[in-house]
Amino acid sequence: MRSGNLHRAELAILNAPFVERGWELAVQAVADATRSHAAQLLGLGGPLTMPLNVFVGPPAAYRHYIESAELHGACNWRVGSTTVAMAIQSEADYATYRHFHHTADYDDAASDMDIPFGCQSALIMDQRSLIGLAVLRGRRDGPCDGETLSRFAALREQMARAVRMQIALDGEASELMIGDLGVLRGATILLDRHGGIAALTPAAEELLGEATLLRLEGVGVALVDPAAHARFAAQLGRLLRDGEEGEVVHLRHAGWRLFVTRLPRRIEHGLGFEPHLALTLTRAA
Repeated sequence: MRSGNLHRAELAILNAPFVERGWELAVQAVADATRSHAAQLLGLGGPLTMPLNVFVGPPAAYRHYIESAELHGACNWRVGSTTVAMAIQSEADYATYRHFHHTADYDDAASDMDIPFGCQSALIMDQRSLIGLAVLRGRRDGPCDGETLSRFAALREQMARAVRMQIALDGEASELMIGDLGVLRGATILLDRHGGIAALTPAAEELLGEATLLRLEGVGVALVDPAAHARFAAQLGRLLRDGEEGEVVHLRHAGWRLFVTRLPRRIEHGLGFEPHLALTLTRAA
């Protein structure tokens, strides 16, 4: 029979896509069920370095650490020890990574935040991005024991299903925004906060299939020319960070005009898979 905390965590995760602050409540429930003083649902990659960062527990006060892109790079033994989607890493994996890498910066941050122990799993992962769940344990919590790992293993399965449900729900909303895909002639692609394709018109799908201007990169798009794509990605990142609703960036490349529009913010409590940018492509005169 499941314990009360574990059952409540499963319900919180199941409800996360549908209620206000649902994801924050779900992550807090994971921390409670694993008797850990903090937990995190983290997204890395895309136009924004960290498009998703739901952090609960007392260490959340250390925003300068939690929001630092540098501390989520090679020095971070949590990020660095990640292998494949749904695999679980814990203290032994962290120790192995620390043995072979320079991790002093993250060691100091983890000590200040009191999160030296814990376990984690990438829920969704490709060559350019990941979404992962971690429980972060302090010195009073101690390292993960068998029960902690067993509870985390069950909850990360539920969390992966809930994240995919959120992606599916936001994808349906994106297709409604595109409208009747059968009659639209323009090449338009809706992009989410992670830089992934939320929806696209048939003309855009055909353009991607030709792979002369744009190509698929994971679940997102990239300009075929690497130098041009670096400039393009920088503009996407700026619009996602600071862009005003309706702001348009106009780019020209290889005989095409690209218009990127910042869409209205639809919801405040999702995971960022709803449309944030509209990319429209037309041939230059």
